[in-house]
Amino acid sequence: MQEITIQQQTEIVRLNDTVISSKSLRAKKVVDLAFKNINYSVVGIKGQQRQILKNLDGFCKGGEVTAILGASGAGKTSLLNILSARISNTKTVKLTGKVLVNNIEYNSETFSNFAAYVMQNDVLFETLSPREAFEFVANLKYTDPELKISRVEDTIKTMKLERCQNAIIGGPNLKGISGGEKKRTSIGFELVTNPSCILLDEPTSGLDSFTAFQIIHELTLLAHEQDRTIVFTIHQPSSDIYLLFDRIMLLVQGKFIYQGPRSNLINYFKGIGFSCPDHSNPLDYMISIMHQESQINVDNYTTYFKEYDNQWAPKVQKEIESSSKSEIQFKKVETSTLYQINLIAKRALKSYFRDKLLIRQRFGMALFMGLLIGGSYYGIGSVQGNYIDYSSMAGLLFFLCMNMTFSSLFPVVLQFATERDVFLREENSKLYTTFSYFMGKSFVEIPFCLITPIIQELILYWMVGLNHMNSGIVITHIFIAVLTCLNGNSIGLMAGCAFNDIKAATGFVPLALLPLFAFSGFYANPKQFYDWIGWIQYVSPIKYSFEAIARNEFQSRSYDFGDPNDNLGFNVGQWESVGILIAFFLIIRTFAYMFLHSLRSKQQ
Repeated sequence: MQEITIQQQTEIVRLNDTVISSKSLRAKKVVDLAFKNINYSVVGIKGQQRQILKNLDGFCKGGEVTAILGASGAGKTSLLNILSARISNTKTVKLTGKVLVNNIEYNSETFSNFAAYVMQNDVLFETLSPREAFEFVANLKYTDPELKISRVEDTIKTMKLERCQNAIIGGPNLKGISGGEKKRTSIGFELVTNPSCILLDEPTSGLDSFTAFQIIHELTLLAHEQDRTIVFTIHQPSSDIYLLFDRIMLLVQGKFIYQGPRSNLINYFKGIGFSCPDHSNPLDYMISIMHQESQINVDNYTTYFKEYDNQWAPKVQKEIESSSKSEIQFKKVETSTLYQINLIAKRALKSYFRDKLLIRQRFGMALFMGLLIGGSYYGIGSVQGNYIDYSSMAGLLFFLCMNMTFSSLFPVVLQFATERDVFLREENSKLYTTFSYFMGKSFVEIPFCLITPIIQELILYWMVGLNHMNSGIVITHIFIAVLTCLNGNSIGLMAGCAFNDIKAATGFVPLALLPLFAFSGFYANPKQFYDWIGWIQYVSPIKYSFEAIARNEFQSRSYDFGDPNDNLGFNVGQWESVGILIAFFLIIRTFAYMFLHSLRSKQQ
């Protein structure tokens, strides 16, 4: 196959001046990445240990592009995750060996000091623009206003995002920029921090051939013109993309069959008996041949590994040893917790108001339910005296507690599910702390829990004719409604943080709430509960919401059968119930934060 130079390749891709290199962003320091004696295995469901990577040594030179290739299941992504310090030893995972930068070992805590990791899926805030996403990173990473602006502008130019810099990124339910532009934005999001090394998992996944070539070409320019170490996994690259690689690591069943310069690949395989046919993609040919050999001819397959160990492994060892030993001492910018919370809250608020469907759902539902409940129970508050009137009023008050709990619960479960991967990516990049994210999100959620119940209750309050003897009773009713919404919101946030799967979270919530509703005091008098199961009522926020709002309503009403509070088995008190609701809010929020912190730890 005839080879072309990088300059010639640049001319090929420079169609209509859509791809032009930018030298304004340069790596802080040229770094070599290496790994020694990497062995990685996992324990399956039946307790059987499966070794994925076997005694690997490797070297990725600074200022070059290294591509990790292999058939499905060869261990490409596992190796990349190890290089990005995203895998650690657990009960089911065993990892041995060292990962080195400039011959000094690093880990998950120090990785972000010199490198960035770009996931296969484009994990971005759908309602932001590329410019706003970059500005968010710059504000967290730099203190100098001029430097913030220059980093954002340089990144936009480098990643060729000028035309769509102010367009919404978009997602499954929101139309936005193209797939190639999203991939550029994902890379640019990490490039803002000016890393010396960028690791990418399948950067061409889901892209057409021309866009894929553009992306790899830009990565090549980042390496050659900005002195960055670029390492990525890639599946079935085209012949044109193949020519952009500097180094190739070819994996077969967890071991290297080749590692070295791309220019030597064809001759090496020719030397062991495999000549690439004319007009064929060398990588497709090599990967398919090696996979077939590993399945059919085990003896030859073992010989190929020995050939690599004899011919290329010593060269790799020499490269690792010759890499200059120098510590990475980049200045880290530590932004204050309050500053992080402020930025996260502003971004979340902007995202909410741009999601028109979400805003319509939340405020529209409050308006609709206020009218529906008010119309269904119209005027019952003006009638009192017998048991039927009391029963209707009690049913209304309990339904209000149920509705306010569910209406504030499910939106936050669904919203957090869409943001979970964004949080994990950004926190893993050390942009902010888990506490800052949690508080920023909470400060944005709380106003919704204030406004929506006020809208609903003010509509239905006068339609139903609830107790309005004085303003204190009305204000207390709304205050209890807000507390009920806050507790429902907290339960939803806790469920969203506790489960990795949105289906599991949405399935768990009704299952967990059913006994809490059943033992809240409406369906059965608490005095009739058996001791062995009656304790459930005391861990039910709905019980205290119902008691507080019912006592507030019934305090000036009289019925011919006696005190309605005694009939419902209330045994706590109105303001005591309010105090317990506040305590529940704080406790559930604390558990939500603990689950979020645990989610982050599991991801690491």
